[in-house]
Amino acid sequence: MEIDFTKKNISDHYDEKPLKKRKWDRWLYIAILLILLFSLLKWLISPWIFNYADGFLLQNQFDVKFANDIRVLEYKVKQGQMVRKGDTICIYELYSDTDMGKTFVQDSIKSIIDGQSSLDKSLALDKEIKTKGLIIQELTQRLAFWKKERIRKEKLVYLNYITPNELANVDRSIDDVNFQLQSLKAEVGVLRGQYDGLAENDNKRILLSQERNNILKKQRVFVSPVNGKIDRLRILEGQVCYKGEIVASIVHSGYFVRAYIELSDLDDFSENDIVAIKLPYGFNNTLKGRVKKIYYVSELKDITLMNKYMNDNQYGVVVDIYPEDERTWQKVKVSNIPVKVRKLKFD
Repeated sequence: MEIDFTKKNISDHYDEKPLKKRKWDRWLYIAILLILLFSLLKWLISPWIFNYADGFLLQNQFDVKFANDIRVLEYKVKQGQMVRKGDTICIYELYSDTDMGKTFVQDSIKSIIDGQSSLDKSLALDKEIKTKGLIIQELTQRLAFWKKERIRKEKLVYLNYITPNELANVDRSIDDVNFQLQSLKAEVGVLRGQYDGLAENDNKRILLSQERNNILKKQRVFVSPVNGKIDRLRILEGQVCYKGEIVASIVHSGYFVRAYIELSDLDDFSENDIVAIKLPYGFNNTLKGRVKKIYYVSELKDITLMNKYMNDNQYGVVVDIYPEDERTWQKVKVSNIPVKVRKLKFD
């Protein structure tokens, strides 16, 4: 059939060309399948070939800490400054709210109150001693009078002017006065002992208060125990650093890995073993290190470890790993990141 509208021939005959088959999608599916299969095989086989441990990549760092609460008075270094062993880091003093002196103000107030109370007691004792002293003087005079009276009446008895009974009455009066006198002297001796004891306690309290004040206000110096660079000054001048807090950090050159293993895996690692350090995603290189030290500790598991499915909540053994080639480790330029430690079983 032919229809002629525009002087062109339109025919119902056309040529059929075969479609090209796509092959790239098949290769994509095959590659994905192979990757999954390889990952599965690696997951199944690797525990039979390698021993693993979780740990952290750390930088050699000394953290400045104190066993008491302190107040930082002045820093002698700046952040980023290089220091040598023995250089002065800061000047500090013990904080008045520390274990040694956190009740210093309360103790001072209590000392003042106790001192006033002691003073009142001392004044009362002194007054009582003086009062009894006056009574002793009076009794001493009375005793002297009765002794003279006895001598006089003894002569009168001898001359038969008085009876011996009157002389006996004088003797009884002498005994009574002498008894009262000795009793008062004993009481005064006790009071003087109490008075001297209070005075001695007051002196000790004053000396103790002065010594405590000198200890708290004494300025002290902290010097660097290592060579390195001041990484962070975490406490500002004039601020208080409480016990266990980090004042500053001094970074050494070099890195190391601190890995944690279970007690049951202790036979899998030995000192001088060569291990591979697998960094987390984002780092392409694998580090090579050597086990330097294995020791036992008891500390809580860190939640940032790569393996969060450990059986126990506490680790038993720590493995310290140091680099075989420090140049490759220096390229990482980060620290305190979780890593996986891998060691060949048949080494």
